[in-house]
Amino acid sequence: MRRFVLGNALLVAGLSALLASCSGHTVHRVEVDLLSFVPSENRSGTLDVQVGSAETLFPDGDGEKVSIPGAEALVGGGFVGEVELVNNTNGDLTGTLEVRIGPASDTDLFDGNGDQLWGSSSVSLGSGQTGSLALDLTLNPDTDPQVFALVQSGEFRIGAKLSGDSTGTGQVTYTLKRLDLTLRLKLFNLIPNQ
Repeated sequence: MRRFVLGNALLVAGLSALLASCSGHTVHRVEVDLLSFVPSENRSGTLDVQVGSAETLFPDGDGEKVSIPGAEALVGGGFVGEVELVNNTNGDLTGTLEVRIGPASDTDLFDGNGDQLWGSSSVSLGSGQTGSLALDLTLNPDTDPQVFALVQSGEFRIGAKLSGDSTGTGQVTYTLKRLDLTLRLKLFNLIPNQ
């Protein structure tokens, strides 16, 4: 019993020392490499386009569930994504990357029920051309309150959809380069006012 009480006392003392070494304005940065949640064999592949569109989802239709203890201290953040495309079709291609976010209970991030589009990017490529789809999104309570509220809830799902729309037929080769989620937390916001 004494060890348990002593252990708790040391933990409280350690946390107090940590908070004391920071000011009330200190913001902590948390980085999540979402690409690490995508199996390596799924980080590149092909879309088969037959005069129309084809798509693939990362990691799948219900996205990746993310749990963040203390997310109520969220003050901002962002998302950076990059996908390389090679247009191997015999026509022009429009490639699109979109990122959606939804509640932890959402089993389909791409049906528009409860989920939110965080952002999207498009690129046009001629036959045989290579290009990149890049996203650099900010997480801000003033400009994107629904997305911010979902992340601040502490449990949410995030996912990406890659689609290709071509005037020809053939394959589009893709390679995921980056899927990074960054959160900024002010831990002093977790301390009750009373």
